[in-house]
Amino acid sequence: MKIIIPARGGSKRIPNKNIIMLNHRPLISYSIKESLKVADEVYVSTDSDSIADISLQYGAKVIQRPDRLATDFSNTNSVIEHFLNTVGEVEYFACVQPTSPLITAFYLKKGFDKIKSPCYNSVISVTENTSFFWSTEGIPVNFDINKKPRTQEMERWYTENGAFYITSKRCFFETNNLVNGKVGFITMPKKISFEIDTYEDLEIIEKLLIKDDA
Repeated sequence: MKIIIPARGGSKRIPNKNIIMLNHRPLISYSIKESLKVADEVYVSTDSDSIADISLQYGAKVIQRPDRLATDFSNTNSVIEHFLNTVGEVEYFACVQPTSPLITAFYLKKGFDKIKSPCYNSVISVTENTSFFWSTEGIPVNFDINKKPRTQEMERWYTENGAFYITSKRCFFETNNLVNGKVGFITMPKKISFEIDTYEDLEIIEKLLIKDDA
């Protein structure tokens, strides 16, 4: 099993986001550390020398991403295709996001166990959601306004949290998509499903990490 962590150097909201310091460690180190507990090889695909150096320090291998895959318009599937063509023999693999530092090897392992079942072509990490959703037109989406249920009675909805995606090399190339065919879920608790996109996210997660270390 192999894991790819896509980590482009350019980031707009938080400059150098993938290696910004979080509780005295570079952000990407969290994903690398947990991935190494599960996979025999962990690769970081990057166009940044700084990200490459830090990734090597934490035990990952580095794939130098070509310029054409390092623009604001580059998509993850193109990066995955480059990864698969570079590393050679792969059966199952995971794409793990460097911006989900609370991810744990426990949930990654559950994902790899599930993908081996003939029931699924791909597996994604999700968070269970029992919120009341409204459309932009002010129309209830998942409940009857005249018979508003208690949250424990509501149908469970699932939010893709972006922490990881797992599939096989064969299924990826057949569909050119990480998420394909019959999709299985690995449900993660909300408290470890945070993804860093803004400085506010960074502050929240830093407080959570400090609290856990206390």
